[in-house]
Amino acid sequence: MNIHGESLNTFEQVEARYNGIKPMISKNHTKEQDIRPLGERRKKHERIKKLSDSCYALMDGYNYGDDVFKTWKFPDGLGIAHTLKEIYALAPITWERVIGSNAEGEPVTNEVLKIRNGTGDQAHNVRYKFLENYLPWQVSFSVASGKQFISFWNTKNTRSKAFLPKSDYAGATLWDYWVEAKDWKNSLASRHTREDDEHYIMLVRQEGEQRFSHTGKQFTPPKRRSKVDVEAKAELKPWIDNFWDWACALGTVLPTDDFDYVHTQKQILYAHYVVYTKPYGYGVCDYNGQEVKRVLKSVSEGGSESPEGLALLVCFLSETEIKQATSPEDLKTFRTKFNQFINRSCGLVDKWEEPTMQSNNFSSTYNKGK
Repeated sequence: MNIHGESLNTFEQVEARYNGIKPMISKNHTKEQDIRPLGERRKKHERIKKLSDSCYALMDGYNYGDDVFKTWKFPDGLGIAHTLKEIYALAPITWERVIGSNAEGEPVTNEVLKIRNGTGDQAHNVRYKFLENYLPWQVSFSVASGKQFISFWNTKNTRSKAFLPKSDYAGATLWDYWVEAKDWKNSLASRHTREDDEHYIMLVRQEGEQRFSHTGKQFTPPKRRSKVDVEAKAELKPWIDNFWDWACALGTVLPTDDFDYVHTQKQILYAHYVVYTKPYGYGVCDYNGQEVKRVLKSVSEGGSESPEGLALLVCFLSETEIKQATSPEDLKTFRTKFNQFINRSCGLVDKWEEPTMQSNNFSSTYNKGK
């Protein structure tokens, strides 16, 4: 629902809204930039941009696809910006008026609403709020279990719900700059795509109608998978078994309930590069798998003379307290958590996502004539 009073529920209303906003012209913005804020003028980055007489983009600013309020990953002072094609592709919301044809082949005027999530795996809270505020009343945005969805009233007068995937697309202009960069930005190219991955939802309706049809691709939420490298773990088995025996022997006597003691031991791991980031107190560590394997071997060879081995043991015991084990079932649980600790700290778990994508099953009268 739009929070600024004037509804943006049709292409006609979007067009009228654009024409009714006075552009901001100042020492910071030229007439050619055509900055027209959607709401409060102090939030000028949330704006409406005319791409053509038949297409308008609603933009949230400081994100991929904005040619004025650019993402911080864009270079300063080089005078490069996203192209109109990239702005259209990356905008959170675009409205188009397109001449198409119905089932009988007769020409009809369609309204096309394209909705896009943010680029990158991280949360895009600014984008989410923008979609909540500026989607038409017939369409709503929601988040469930860390995933984003679009719901809308369809032509059968029932409510449809579609998964809105995140994108890896950054636009060719920015991607090409990253490839040529001589600093850390070069690595960004490998995590993004130069060509549009078309991770968006496109809805269409005949002008004058209220209900939408879903056209284009449907997406299903990615399936998270994980697998333990059993062959690599088998090679470590003698060292793992020895570390387990050591944990059972010392677990009940080490002062793992002493915050300062645990913190000091974790600093030893950090000093010897066994963990990547500086740990604090009882927080879970980010382990360097290769170094953890080295420590397990050193324990087998040197036992208590290995300072990193003792520190690693304390780190494990501080996460799972053996002193609370009073029955065979408790010991079994303790062993399970030990296995999980070994798998995680040695980097033996491969994790990946399996996104599922399929062509839509919706019938649509929309034939885009671009």
